[in-house]
Amino acid sequence: MRSVEDVRRRWLDLALKMLTRPGMWTNHAPAFDVMARGLLEDLCFLDEREMDLEAVHAVLHGYGKLGVAGPFLALFGAHNCVAEVASVFAEQFHRLGYLRVDHLADNRWLSDSRTLHDRFDGQDVRRSEVVAECGAPSLIIDGRVLCYAPADGSGWVFVDCFAQHAQEYVPGTGSYEARLDDDPLVRTVRRPADDFESGLILTLYGNVLRWGPGWWIDHPAHLSQEQQAIAAQLRAIRSADPSQALDPRGGRKAPL
Repeated sequence: MRSVEDVRRRWLDLALKMLTRPGMWTNHAPAFDVMARGLLEDLCFLDEREMDLEAVHAVLHGYGKLGVAGPFLALFGAHNCVAEVASVFAEQFHRLGYLRVDHLADNRWLSDSRTLHDRFDGQDVRRSEVVAECGAPSLIIDGRVLCYAPADGSGWVFVDCFAQHAQEYVPGTGSYEARLDDDPLVRTVRRPADDFESGLILTLYGNVLRWGPGWWIDHPAHLSQEQQAIAAQLRAIRSADPSQALDPRGGRKAPL
């Protein structure tokens, strides 16, 4: 019969595996949300930390009625976001002492919201560039979400990379093979903020994934004056065309 400490060690080992390689458990973000919540609740129950669990629930509640997965699914739809959901739980597990990280980040550059915004907003940045500029992350989830846990105990900064599979013809074989970028682009950066949207930074790649190639037409804030004028003309043309301006329910269509 296992002792309480044996059970605890087993669950801590399970937490480490789940949170660092969530894709080995499921590719369904809401399902991972349920599994991670259950494991955290079990650990807190075992250690009689009901008050700490309530504090975690308050944080998770901020992600909305669809759970932690909700805003990520709303942001990118069918694109896999299990690693992003796992990163949210990783911060909470670490805060309660249930997850160790390789090291704590001591980089003021990461805690400067203005610097993060200027570096990533509307820019294309690769994972290797982030590591070169920010240093090694405290934790890496599924090889693509870089987690920086600051030494001062403040909120984590997450750099979410995402590689899409591409079909590439292989000469001499008469066939194609799937190729995955081993240095993926960053699609979002998440920093501590009062709410999810306020802490979210979309890169250029992230904007295209979120809105499509024509994202700049409806988000012209960072364009030159000439580009803004072109975007305004395109919006006017679209608005004048009933087939483009209205959807079947009489509302505005989604951005191009």
